[in-house]
Amino acid sequence: MAAIEFPIGGIDDGVVRLRLHADADLEPVAAASLDPEVLRWTRVPDDNDARAMAEWIGEWRSGPGEELHLVIADAGSDELLGAIGIPRIERDERRCEIGYWLAAGARGRGVATRAVRLLAAWIFEALPVDRIGIAAERDNAGSCAVAERAGFRFEGVLRSWLVIKGVPRDTAMYSLLRGELAEQP
Repeated sequence: MAAIEFPIGGIDDGVVRLRLHADADLEPVAAASLDPEVLRWTRVPDDNDARAMAEWIGEWRSGPGEELHLVIADAGSDELLGAIGIPRIERDERRCEIGYWLAAGARGRGVATRAVRLLAAWIFEALPVDRIGIAAERDNAGSCAVAERAGFRFEGVLRSWLVIKGVPRDTAMYSLLRGELAEQP
Protein backbone atom coordinates (compact mmCIF):
# COMPACT_ATOMS: atom_id res chain seq x y z
CA MET A 1 0.00 0.00 0.00
CA ALA A 2 1.24 3.48 -0.86
CA ALA A 3 1.50 5.95 1.99
CA ILE A 4 -0.76 8.99 2.06
CA GLU A 5 1.53 11.90 1.20
CA PHE A 6 0.30 15.30 2.33
CA PRO A 7 1.95 18.59 1.26
CA ILE A 8 4.69 19.54 3.74
CA GLY A 9 3.49 23.17 3.83
CA GLY A 10 -0.13 22.15 4.32
CA ILE A 11 -3.17 23.50 2.49
CA ASP A 12 -5.39 26.45 3.32
CA ASP A 13 -8.36 28.48 2.15
CA GLY A 14 -7.14 31.79 3.58
CA VAL A 15 -9.04 31.22 6.83
CA VAL A 16 -8.05 27.73 8.02
CA ARG A 17 -4.92 25.77 7.33
CA LEU A 18 -4.56 22.00 7.47
CA ARG A 19 -1.01 20.89 8.18
CA LEU A 20 1.05 18.04 9.53
CA HIS A 21 1.71 17.91 13.25
CA ALA A 22 4.83 19.63 14.60
CA ASP A 23 6.52 18.99 17.95
CA ALA A 24 5.24 22.38 19.16
CA ASP A 25 1.67 21.06 18.75
CA LEU A 26 2.00 18.33 21.38
CA GLU A 27 0.93 20.28 24.45
CA PRO A 28 -1.77 22.42 22.76
CA VAL A 29 -3.30 19.35 21.05
CA ALA A 30 -3.19 17.34 24.28
CA ALA A 31 -4.81 20.20 26.24
CA ALA A 32 -7.51 20.89 23.63
CA SER A 33 -8.31 17.19 23.23
CA LEU A 34 -9.12 16.94 26.95
CA ASP A 35 -12.16 19.18 26.47
CA PRO A 36 -15.22 17.26 27.78
CA GLU A 37 -16.95 17.48 24.37
CA VAL A 38 -13.91 16.04 22.56
CA LEU A 39 -13.64 13.23 25.11
CA ARG A 40 -17.38 12.54 24.89
CA TRP A 41 -17.51 12.03 21.12
CA THR A 42 -14.05 10.70 20.16
CA ARG A 43 -11.59 7.93 20.92
CA VAL A 44 -9.16 10.39 22.53
CA PRO A 45 -8.06 8.74 25.80
CA ASP A 46 -9.43 10.35 28.96
CA ASP A 47 -5.95 10.59 30.48
CA ASN A 48 -4.23 12.17 27.48
CA ASP A 49 -1.21 14.41 28.14
CA ALA A 50 1.71 15.80 26.13
CA ARG A 51 3.82 12.65 26.66
CA ALA A 52 0.96 10.35 25.58
CA MET A 53 0.30 12.65 22.62
CA ALA A 54 3.99 12.46 21.63
CA GLU A 55 3.79 8.65 21.63
CA TRP A 56 0.52 8.69 19.68
CA ILE A 57 1.84 11.11 17.05
CA GLY A 58 5.09 9.15 16.90
CA GLU A 59 3.09 6.04 16.02
CA TRP A 60 1.35 7.95 13.20
CA ARG A 61 4.67 9.19 11.84
CA SER A 62 6.28 5.74 11.89
CA GLY A 63 3.26 3.79 10.64
CA PRO A 64 2.55 2.60 7.12
CA GLY A 65 0.89 5.88 6.11
CA GLU A 66 -2.60 4.47 5.78
CA GLU A 67 -3.97 7.14 8.11
CA LEU A 68 -3.55 10.89 7.96
CA HIS A 69 -3.62 13.06 11.08
CA LEU A 70 -3.56 16.83 10.66
CA VAL A 71 -3.83 20.00 12.70
CA ILE A 72 -6.52 22.55 11.90
CA ALA A 73 -4.88 25.95 12.43
CA ASP A 74 -5.77 29.57 11.85
CA ALA A 75 -4.32 30.42 8.42
CA GLY A 76 -2.93 33.74 9.67
CA SER A 77 -1.74 33.11 13.22
CA ASP A 78 -1.23 29.30 13.11
CA GLU A 79 -3.26 29.06 16.34
CA LEU A 80 -4.42 25.48 16.98
CA LEU A 81 -8.15 25.18 16.25
CA GLY A 82 -8.55 21.41 16.21
CA ALA A 83 -7.65 18.25 14.37
CA ILE A 84 -8.83 16.48 11.22
CA GLY A 85 -7.73 13.47 9.31
CA ILE A 86 -8.36 10.26 7.46
CA PRO A 87 -8.68 7.52 10.09
CA ARG A 88 -9.57 4.92 7.48
CA ILE A 89 -8.92 4.43 3.79
CA GLU A 90 -10.08 1.42 1.80
CA ARG A 91 -8.16 1.68 -1.45
CA ASP A 92 -9.73 -1.39 -3.06
CA GLU A 93 -13.18 0.11 -2.50
CA ARG A 94 -11.97 3.64 -3.48
CA ARG A 95 -13.32 5.19 -0.28
CA CYS A 96 -12.12 6.81 2.90
CA GLU A 97 -13.46 8.46 6.01
CA ILE A 98 -12.84 11.89 7.53
CA GLY A 99 -12.80 12.48 11.28
CA TYR A 100 -12.44 15.81 13.10
CA TRP A 101 -12.75 17.67 16.39
CA LEU A 102 -12.40 21.31 17.40
CA ALA A 103 -10.96 23.07 20.41
CA ALA A 104 -13.67 24.73 22.49
CA GLY A 105 -12.79 28.28 21.40
CA ALA A 106 -12.97 27.40 17.69
CA ARG A 107 -16.55 26.09 17.70
CA GLY A 108 -19.44 27.98 16.15
CA ARG A 109 -17.31 29.88 13.60
CA GLY A 110 -17.52 27.57 10.58
CA VAL A 111 -13.99 26.26 11.14
CA ALA A 112 -14.90 22.56 10.99
CA THR A 113 -17.02 23.01 7.87
CA ARG A 114 -14.18 24.82 6.11
CA ALA A 115 -11.67 22.18 7.22
CA VAL A 116 -13.86 19.29 6.04
CA ARG A 117 -14.46 20.91 2.64
CA LEU A 118 -10.75 21.71 2.27
CA LEU A 119 -9.66 18.17 3.12
CA ALA A 120 -12.38 16.63 0.91
CA ALA A 121 -11.24 18.72 -2.07
CA TRP A 122 -7.63 17.65 -1.49
CA ILE A 123 -8.65 13.97 -1.16
CA PHE A 124 -10.49 14.01 -4.48
CA GLU A 125 -7.55 15.74 -6.13
CA ALA A 126 -4.75 13.66 -4.63
CA LEU A 127 -6.08 10.20 -3.78
CA PRO A 128 -7.76 7.44 -5.78
CA VAL A 129 -11.00 7.88 -3.83
CA ASP A 130 -14.54 8.24 -5.19
CA ARG A 131 -16.42 8.32 -1.88
CA ILE A 132 -15.67 10.07 1.41
CA GLY A 133 -17.64 9.16 4.50
CA ILE A 134 -18.23 10.84 7.82
CA ALA A 135 -19.42 8.61 10.64
CA ALA A 136 -20.69 10.74 13.53
CA GLU A 137 -22.39 9.53 16.64
CA ARG A 138 -26.11 10.07 16.02
CA ASP A 139 -26.51 12.28 19.09
CA ASN A 140 -23.51 14.49 18.22
CA ALA A 141 -25.57 17.31 16.72
CA GLY A 142 -22.53 19.55 16.12
CA SER A 143 -20.61 16.97 14.11
CA CYS A 144 -23.70 15.98 12.12
CA ALA A 145 -24.36 19.65 11.29
CA VAL A 146 -20.77 20.06 10.08
CA ALA A 147 -21.16 17.08 7.73
CA GLU A 148 -24.37 18.54 6.29
CA ARG A 149 -22.99 22.08 5.93
CA ALA A 150 -19.92 20.67 4.18
CA GLY A 151 -22.22 19.11 1.59
CA PHE A 152 -22.22 15.49 2.75
CA ARG A 153 -25.50 13.61 2.35
CA PHE A 154 -27.13 11.82 5.26
CA GLU A 155 -27.53 8.12 4.40
CA GLY A 156 -29.01 6.70 7.58
CA VAL A 157 -28.15 5.45 11.04
CA LEU A 158 -25.96 2.41 11.52
CA ARG A 159 -26.79 0.76 14.81
CA SER A 160 -23.85 0.08 17.15
CA TRP A 161 -21.45 1.01 14.32
CA LEU A 162 -18.79 2.81 16.35
CA VAL A 163 -17.28 1.53 19.57
CA ILE A 164 -15.94 4.47 21.55
CA LYS A 165 -14.23 3.71 24.82
CA GLY A 166 -15.81 0.26 24.90
CA VAL A 167 -19.37 1.46 24.28
CA PRO A 168 -21.17 0.61 21.01
CA ARG A 169 -22.75 3.76 19.58
CA ASP A 170 -25.35 4.37 16.89
CA THR A 171 -23.78 6.32 14.06
CA ALA A 172 -25.16 8.77 11.52
CA MET A 173 -23.49 8.03 8.19
CA TYR A 174 -22.81 10.81 5.68
CA SER A 175 -21.15 10.62 2.28
CA LEU A 176 -19.74 12.82 -0.45
CA LEU A 177 -19.04 11.43 -3.92
CA ARG A 178 -16.45 12.64 -6.40
CA GLY A 179 -17.92 15.60 -8.28
CA GLU A 180 -20.48 16.56 -5.63
CA LEU A 181 -18.23 19.07 -3.88
CA ALA A 182 -17.86 21.08 -7.09
CA GLU A 183 -21.66 21.18 -7.50
CA GLN A 184 -22.11 23.13 -4.26
CA PRO A 185 -22.11 26.91 -3.90
